This record gives sequence, C-alpha cells and structure tokens, in this order.
Amino acid sequence: MASVLRNIIIVLLCTVTVAASEQSDYEAIQKAFSSNAAYADELVKKFFTHYPESKYIPDIRMLVAASKKSVNASVADYQKIIQLYRYYNKRDEAFFSLCQLYYVKSDWINLLSTSNRAIAECSTSNYLPVFYQFRAIAHFNYSNYENGLSDCETIAEHTHEINALGYGLFLKTEMEKNITGYSRKYIQGITEILHGYDSTAIYPSVVLRLGQYYEQHKMYNHAWSAYQYIINNYPKAPEAVTAALYAEHIKRYNPVSVQFMPDESIIADSTSIDIAPDVNIPDSNNHTVHYAINIGPLYNLAKAKELQKLILKIVMPVHIARKTQSFEIYAGHFSAFDECMNVKIQLAEELGINGFIIEMLNQDGKNYIYGQ
Repeated sequence: MASVLRNIIIVLLCTVTVAASEQSDYEAIQKAFSSNAAYADELVKKFFTHYPESKYIPDIRMLVAASKKSVNASVADYQKIIQLYRYYNKRDEAFFSLCQLYYVKSDWINLLSTSNRAIAECSTSNYLPVFYQFRAIAHFNYSNYENGLSDCETIAEHTHEINALGYGLFLKTEMEKNITGYSRKYIQGITEILHGYDSTAIYPSVVLRLGQYYEQHKMYNHAWSAYQYIINNYPKAPEAVTAALYAEHIKRYNPVSVQFMPDESIIADSTSIDIAPDVNIPDSNNHTVHYAINIGPLYNLAKAKELQKLILKIVMPVHIARKTQSFEIYAGHFSAFDECMNVKIQLAEELGINGFIIEMLNQDGKNYIYGQ
C-alpha cells in the first residue's frame, strides 16, 4: 500500500513539474516575441516538439502569425488557426486579424467572405460590430451599396462604442456620396457626425469631407475654414497634409475664416443629387501587365488633380481616369506585387489615402483592368 501511494505521489510530482516547465517555456516564448528576439522561432519549434498536445499551442500560433514579415504568410497562419481550432477562445481575434490583413491588401472578395464567416461564427464576440464594418467596406468597394448601407445600420444594434458608431455613419455617408454625389442626403449625414461624434478618431476625415463639399459648391470661405480647422487642431493627422494641399489650392480666391459648421440653411440650399462632370483619361505607359494602386471614386476633377499632386511626392506616374459619373486615380507602375503593396501601405500611413491594388493589362496601346 505504501509503495503504491509513493508511486502515485511520484507521478503527481512529475506531472506538476512538466506543467510548470511547460508554463515557463510558454512565458519564455511570449517574452521572446514581445522583444522581437531572433531566437523566438527556435523556441517555438522546441515547444511544439516537447508539448505537442499543449493548450498553449493556439496562442503560440497567434504570436507567430502576428510576427510574420510577409502579409501573405500572416494570412496563411491565421487561416490555419481558424481551420484547426474551431473551439479556440480567441478564434474571433484570428478572424479580426485576418480581416485587417485583407483590408490592407484591398482583397475585397476575401474580406467579404471572411467577414461573412466571422459574423456567422462569432455572433457573441466583442468584435462583431467590427466584422460588420469590414463587410460594409467590402460591399462598398464592390459598389454593392444596398447591402453596405444595411451593414452600417446594423453596427448600431451591436455596440454603443462611439468610435464604432461614428465610423459606421462615416461609411454610410461615403456610400451615399457614391450614389447621389455632394447632395442633400450626403451633407445631412456629414452634419450628423460633426455634431455628435467630435471625439471620435474619424472626425478629422469628416471635417475634410465637409471642406470638399464646400469647395465643390464654390463656398471657398467655408472650405478654407474647414481645412484650417484640421491643420490647427490635428496637425499630426494624415488629413492635415491633405487639408494643407486643398487650402493652398483655394488661396487664389482670397478666402477668409468664417463659421463653417453646417446648419439648416446649408442643408436647405443643397440639392437632391449633385454629380461632377467627366474628363478624358490620360495616356498610360505602354507595357503589358503591371500593378497599380486604384483610388476613388472621386467626384471633383480639381480635387482629383490635387490628390494626384500629393501622391506624386511618393510614387510616379499618377493618372486620373474618367468614369461614367466620377473620376479615379491610378498610381504607380509596378512589375512586382510586393513593391506595389509597400507603396499602398505608405500612402495609407503618410497621407491617409486607402486604395486597392489592381493588375493593368496593356494591349494594342490601350490599358485595361486585368484583375484585382
């Protein structure tokens, strides 16, 4: 009896020792990744060998995915986590990270399918409103405005967080602009955000859109005042760079500062629809297949030219193209996808401009969008 009891105690002690070692090895991996240590991957290999059934393996895979230098490698790792660990308690975080990466890549088809799946499988997650945002963005970029507007309205049913609500309204106004231009419905949406969401991260972008609205309607004093507000109050925001460029453009009208926040009279003077005219598309470089960054749609030729001038500081060439009811900008001429991706990220980080990557095909002297 005594020997049996002794053996049980020995087994228990060994189990506790292994568990303690497993915990300490996991903590060492966490520390290595937090300090970007070169030996982190080696620690991971040893851990997977020594503890193949460890409860920490999904968490370690999340650390590995987040540390990958290649976007595509991170995407593959998060996809594997979602596939292998259906009951993982951080599965929603994996979906969230995957949606973020598809957003950065402007991979709208995978963003749509992944956000669809996340909404279906993570209905109790705190990320649910964000998944609706991502799906709305995907719908927006496919010009599927009806479903996009529906998702924007659904966001408010799942959160009271002011930044999420403000961004949902912002997406909604952008879709309204694509449908009716700088119209009454659009300025009403802008006004709602300006008067109720002044503490949100999206606020500088909304004020910038307000300035564009005024400039479109030749209200140069109001446009000038909106741009100056951004420059003075958000000097480190990407929107301040764009606002400064826009303000420089309208200096020739000798604008003066006025109270620029929209009121009932501004809304009353607006029209139900206001779409800018078209222009001819400039010639493109004569090559076969290459990558470019597509930005738009835009509804003002002068504004498109100002953005063109700003983007030219980062990449060349930059062309403005005519669409049926809008303009689009095509920036860069890249032979490699990764090179194009790096410039896309730079535009987003430095100028707050988010485009998506397309393949351009040159055939018989004409350029076609070959793929996205």
